[in-house]
Amino acid sequence: MGYTHYWYRPLKIPAEIFWAIRLDFERLVLPLADLGVPLAGGIGEGLPVITNDLICFNGVKLCGHPANEHLSIPFPATDASGIGPSTSALDESNGLISKIKHRCCNGECDYETFLFPRSLDPDDVLPPDRHGRVFGFTKTAFRPYDIAVTAALLIAKKNLKDQIMVHTDGHDSHWSDAKRICQEVLGYGDWFGIVEEEVEGDDDEKSATPTLIEIRPPVLA
Repeated sequence: MGYTHYWYRPLKIPAEIFWAIRLDFERLVLPLADLGVPLAGGIGEGLPVITNDLICFNGVKLCGHPANEHLSIPFPATDASGIGPSTSALDESNGLISKIKHRCCNGECDYETFLFPRSLDPDDVLPPDRHGRVFGFTKTAFRPYDIAVTAALLIAKKNLKDQIMVHTDGHDSHWSDAKRICQEVLGYGDWFGIVEEEVEGDDDEKSATPTLIEIRPPVLA
């Protein structure tokens, strides 16, 4: 349980496409830090790994931010965006789920590792879907590094196009910060790039003729 992003991608990404993904993400590292999202290695320590074969990062474990004992399992409110302190994040709570107004941590900015290698070992992943794509996910708990994760997925989608399908537990507003930094730094414009799988026809046709539809939410103001 927890706020998560999911994707289906090729088992092996061509070197030239992964190189383009790597270059675009690398250009975001300093702007992300300026935004309040410094990145660390996979376990929240050291430097992120950004090479021609691997993108691997997390938030910073020893971030120095105060904890908030009233936050249980954080999940963004519908219109949540930005980054702020845990002390002012709580929107509502039902005892198990804490709806929060902005990204924050609870004393440690790391959570699950974002791991996106160029090549995957078939023995390490679930069997591919009917399009030949394999499953991956990262649970971010709407920590500040969630902006870096969503930006990385936008970059991957921009370069891989229909070879990758991205799903999310969130709403369009939760991607606005990633969309904005991709606009400002990379010149992505209005492009959003999250793809859902939609099928026209009756139930029999649905199993045989899947159609990928790209969802294009309103232009970011």
